[in-house]
Amino acid sequence: MVKNKLDIQALEYCIEMIGGKWKPIILFHISKGTNRFSKLILAIEGINRQMLSKQLKSLEKSGVIDRTLYPEIPPRVEYVLTPKGRSLLPVVQSMNRWGNKQYAVNTETSGPPNNQQLPLF
Repeated sequence: MVKNKLDIQALEYCIEMIGGKWKPIILFHISKGTNRFSKLILAIEGINRQMLSKQLKSLEKSGVIDRTLYPEIPPRVEYVLTPKGRSLLPVVQSMNRWGNKQYAVNTETSGPPNNQQLPLF
C-alpha cells in the first residue's frame, strides 16, 4: 500500500510539471530552439498570448525553464530548458511515440482526429 501511494505521488508530481494541453508542446518547441515568446506564439497553433504567458510562468516557477530578460530596447526575453526540464524530454517523447501509434491505428479506421496537438519529433 505504501509503495502504491508513493507511485501515485510521483505520478501527480510529474503531471504537475508537464500536465495539461500546452506544457508538453511548449517544452518540445523550446527544446528545438524556439525560445522567444513571439516565436512560440507563431509556432504553437491554437494558443493565445495569455495562455502562453501563464504556462511559461508556471514552467519557470516549477524550475523546468529559465527566463532571461535582456536589457535592450525593445526588451528581449528568451527561454531555455533547465536540467530538470531536459530530464522531462523523454517523457514528452514517450507521449509523442504513443500518440503517433494511436493516431496511425485510429486513422486507419476513423480518419484524422479533430485536435492533434503534439508535434512530430
